[in-house]
Amino acid sequence: MSHATASAIRDYLAQEQGAMLAFVRELVAIDSHATHPVGTDAVGDRVCAELEAIGFVTERTRGERLPPETRWLEEFMLPGHDPASLGDQRVARWAGSGKGRVLVLGDLDTAFIAEKSFPFRIEANRACGPGIADMKGGLTVAVFALKALHATDANNLAAITCVLSSEEQAGSLYSRGAVTAAGREADWVFCMECAREGGNLMGSRAQIGVARLDVYGRDAHAGSAFGKGVSAIEAMARKITAVHALTDPAREIYLCVGQVAGGWRRSVIPGHCMATIDIRTPGPTEWDEVESRLKAIAAKEELAGSRANLLIASHRPGVQWTNDTDRLIAIAREAGAELGLTFGVLRSPAAGSSAFVGPLDVPCLDGMGPAGGDLMTDHEYIEIPSLAERAALLATTMHKLGDGAWERRDNG
Repeated sequence: MSHATASAIRDYLAQEQGAMLAFVRELVAIDSHATHPVGTDAVGDRVCAELEAIGFVTERTRGERLPPETRWLEEFMLPGHDPASLGDQRVARWAGSGKGRVLVLGDLDTAFIAEKSFPFRIEANRACGPGIADMKGGLTVAVFALKALHATDANNLAAITCVLSSEEQAGSLYSRGAVTAAGREADWVFCMECAREGGNLMGSRAQIGVARLDVYGRDAHAGSAFGKGVSAIEAMARKITAVHALTDPAREIYLCVGQVAGGWRRSVIPGHCMATIDIRTPGPTEWDEVESRLKAIAAKEELAGSRANLLIASHRPGVQWTNDTDRLIAIAREAGAELGLTFGVLRSPAAGSSAFVGPLDVPCLDGMGPAGGDLMTDHEYIEIPSLAERAALLATTMHKLGDGAWERRDNG
């Protein structure tokens, strides 16, 4: 690919910087927590309208309920909410006459319920707003990258598919099928999570899951019947210590007991205690090891007369860093060099929509959205100049793939 195409893409996006900022501001103004389907549908409508204007065909889809053995995850991820009330997933497709098929992944929802929202604001070169980094900035980058390819006549691919999840923050339990189906038909995948520290992309993502641990003891009055009671909270405290001891940062294994609830009255020895556990491992081998050790912790009788029950599931498989990942990184760096951009690539202990292409062994780069940070806080931000920069990087990388860069890497 000549530098002229990269320059044309960069110049187009330089002229669109004001439009990009206005677009992300418009999206941020829409409350779109997963439990607010009016909001996720509105974001989906807005994004799809832009894509339809450049030749994409869009559709709404809905995922199926989980099988009975894992349906407890639905209540775990979205307590008190009916899955049928969630917003639609969106799939947008463009077909061309070139070569190579790209899948772009984005999320319509954010972590912010309406009560935690805050107004959009600009602070120097940063724009702040709920979900602006995760990932309404990424949606903006994707839309304008695709518009740049269209405007500069640089779209030389055979197909582009975009899958937009409406409940990524709730585990992607229902969008998983749409992502997996599209991944099977893709040659390369780009996920629009925000860039990490210093503008880094992500070459791998963790396998993550959750567990619910229930400990049962025996209720009894804390005074007159003290000897009859078995404290589920005390037994749970011992198990929490054992759970946290499984964390091993050197092996990229992380466990966090994030919620604990137990007892019903100050003067009663508690007969029940519940805890939730967040589990992150680099891959399936480590996951199986951690699951086995958690089951052993649950089975241990901490206090005479106590017992425990463990529910555990890995709802996001990992994305592994492979030789093909290195090839895709090299092509993205070639694109970056033509645009005057540099970036690092890291291994991420987190996960997102890209998780579901991991088992398919499709080359994937995550973190293609704008540089940003302070996620899920009232000062979540993106770096404004990075909107145009990352859109140019995505568009130029896609053009290079359509221009045979993948095959040249294979032969060279």
